[in-house]
Amino acid sequence: MTEEKVHSQIHQSKILQRREITPGLVVLRFKNAFVAHNAAPGQFVNVLPKIGFTDPLLRRPFSVYHTDGTTAEIIIQDHGRGTNILAATQVGEYLDVLGPLGKSWRYDSGNYKTAILVIGGVGVASMPLLTRQFITDRIPFATYYGARNSSLFADEYLQNIEYSTDDGSKGFHGSVIENLRTALIAERFPQPKLFVCGPTGMMRAAISLANEFHIPCEISLETEMACGIGICQGCPVETSVSESESTGRKFHLVCTHGPSFEKEAIVL
Repeated sequence: MTEEKVHSQIHQSKILQRREITPGLVVLRFKNAFVAHNAAPGQFVNVLPKIGFTDPLLRRPFSVYHTDGTTAEIIIQDHGRGTNILAATQVGEYLDVLGPLGKSWRYDSGNYKTAILVIGGVGVASMPLLTRQFITDRIPFATYYGARNSSLFADEYLQNIEYSTDDGSKGFHGSVIENLRTALIAERFPQPKLFVCGPTGMMRAAISLANEFHIPCEISLETEMACGIGICQGCPVETSVSESESTGRKFHLVCTHGPSFEKEAIVL
C-alpha cells in the first residue's frame, strides 16, 4: 500500500457526529465511503470548511484519524479562523473533502521488529490507523505519548501507551523523548523503529535519539497545504544532502512525497 497510487476524489461528506475529546480538540465523523475504504495509515484529506465557501478560500489538510465502514473521521485543533469554522460544524452539515492524499507511513518497510509510536500533542491524528495496522499485521508496538498535562491526551483509539506530561499530572514527569530514552537504554524493544509526529522540536529530538541509538526513524510533517496534490508548490521541505545528490531534488513537497519521510531524506 505504501507505494501504490490511490486516486483521490472530491466528495460532499455529511457530518454524522461531532464530539469534543479534549479542550480545543474536536472530532468530526463524516460519511465518505471512498476515503473510508481507501485511506492508508498516514494519508490525509484536504477539507473546505463549508460547502461553497470562498472565505476562507483554501482547503485545510487533516490526517485521516479513523475509519469504520463507510465513515471517516478527522481531528481538529481549533486555533485559527478556518479551523474555528470547521470545529463548529454541526451534525447534518456537509464538508467538501478531497482525498485520500499523500503517501502512507512505511509500516511495511521490513527494517524493524518493534514499532514505537512517538506522539506529541495533536501529532496523534495519524496514529490510530497506524495502530490498527500493527494489530492487523501482528507487529509488536509501543506508544509513547507526551502532552503538557493530563487533560490533553486524545487516546481513544490507541493502545500500549506510556504517558508523559510536562507537569507530571499523568505518567512520566518530563518529555516523551526522555521517557523513551530510558526504555532504549534498557533495551526494552528488539530492533525498534520510531514513527514520530508532533511539534517540530520534539521531532528533531526524536531524530537525534534515533541517530544516537542507530535505529530507523520516520516522521510525519504537519504543514499548510493549499491544493494537496502538488500543483501550488506551497509545502516544500528541504531534502538532505544525500537525498538531493541521489535524486537531483533540492526540495520535496510534503503533500505528494510525504507527509511521512524517513529521517535521512529531509532537513527538519
